[in-house]
Amino acid sequence: MDTAMISDAKRTEDSRRNFLKKAALLTGGAIITQSELFGSTEAEKALNLRAVHQHKDYYAEFYEKDSYKISGLFEINKAFMDTRAREITRIDIDLINLLYEINLRVGIDKKFNIVSGYRTPQTNAWLRHQLGGRNVAKHSYHMKGQAVDIYVPGFSLHKLRNIALSLKRGGVGYYPKQGFVHVDVGPVRQWRRG
Repeated sequence: MDTAMISDAKRTEDSRRNFLKKAALLTGGAIITQSELFGSTEAEKALNLRAVHQHKDYYAEFYEKDSYKISGLFEINKAFMDTRAREITRIDIDLINLLYEINLRVGIDKKFNIVSGYRTPQTNAWLRHQLGGRNVAKHSYHMKGQAVDIYVPGFSLHKLRNIALSLKRGGVGYYPKQGFVHVDVGPVRQWRRG
């Protein structure tokens, strides 16, 4: 048997023993993470965002080593700020992860431009009044930190919509004349305006 085959067999046996030891610890009541048990960690997750109405860029590393990073989540909360009311809220983790999944398909180097993120109830009511009730839901998911209107410079709006639809993770609104796609983590549905 050659040296490479012996080395591979030894690594496999060591890996198996290591797994069994960790599994024994787990069943004995020790707390270990899935990545410790299976020997892999999920890659870091980050979003590159442009808050259009703030004229500001945000780079948010929000997940690493099997846990969410408070500093990254706070950067996302700031990027989603209701600029009219100057208020932020905690953006829903499901929405953040949905954006990340879309970003993987669009291109991880691409930047989401946020047209509208969080809205206070007052801002939502004001927008409904300004637009005569068109295109602004009375009980909008924007008010819960569960919706965002986005576009990606240099990327087809139609393709962005199709990517969001393919994930089947919530509502997708297509606003080609206004130049954005709405995504939320409510019930799966779709619509087009303009």
